[in-house]
Amino acid sequence: MAKRLVIAVARHGQTDSNVKGLWVGASGDDPLNETGMQQARALAQSLSKFDFDYVLSSDKKRATQTAEIVSKAMNVPIIGQREILRDRNYGYLEGLTTEQIREKYGVEMKSLSKEIDDFGVTENVDSVVRRVKEFVESSKTIFDGKKIIVITHGAFIRSFYEMFVGNSDGIRFTNCAHFVVAFEGDDPKLLMDLKTV
Repeated sequence: MAKRLVIAVARHGQTDSNVKGLWVGASGDDPLNETGMQQARALAQSLSKFDFDYVLSSDKKRATQTAEIVSKAMNVPIIGQREILRDRNYGYLEGLTTEQIREKYGVEMKSLSKEIDDFGVTENVDSVVRRVKEFVESSKTIFDGKKIIVITHGAFIRSFYEMFVGNSDGIRFTNCAHFVVAFEGDDPKLLMDLKTV
């Protein structure tokens, strides 16, 4: 019989590319800046009321550094980095601002925009959704009865929110934005609504 799985999903802390408004997805590997480190400590404080067992992150530097700060502050072990938790690959749109993309390609850029599904090597939205589903389903088995913190990226956290919490229209998933969901069987239950730091 399945136990209860609790997942806190958080976006990584701020990087200099974030400050510049650049779209940096799966290919970028910026470190955290000083604000990002402070945000990671604030994230740990926000999640401290839960008794988490593990921290996981994507394998990108901005996520692994956020995970390290959270792990140390909460005394919760990191048990690995997962490529499945990466941001969406924005292909040749990466490194550009929203305004530059609008001017050059006539697209209003959003993390889960289907308008860019066919832009070269861009990862399509259905692929991001599949990754989220695969991660949650495998976690129900691997982490059955556990509480985990997942440090990820914009497209992944938005897709997760839409799939298990509700419509994300008008929501900004800022750096270290986070929420907590419990899974008992197939029914997700929101334990902490989206918070920013």
